[in-house]
Amino acid sequence: MSKSLSPEAVEALRRLNEVGVGQPMPKFAQSVTAELLANGLAAEASGGDVEITCNGRQYLSGDCD
Repeated sequence: MSKSLSPEAVEALRRLNEVGVGQPMPKFAQSVTAELLANGLAAEASGGDVEITCNGRQYLSGDCD
């Protein structure tokens, strides 16, 4: 993907990708969360958290079905 993200957003995306089922989502600065949401790489989840989307996984690895 050709979207250019800040280094903080890339690190946040990597951290979201490592979260397992039932684990708490990490918290990020509002600007980082907004950047991920605006690019469609994360989606809002319950409790104000965000979770990685398929597009987010594609951004990191290029492999998402």
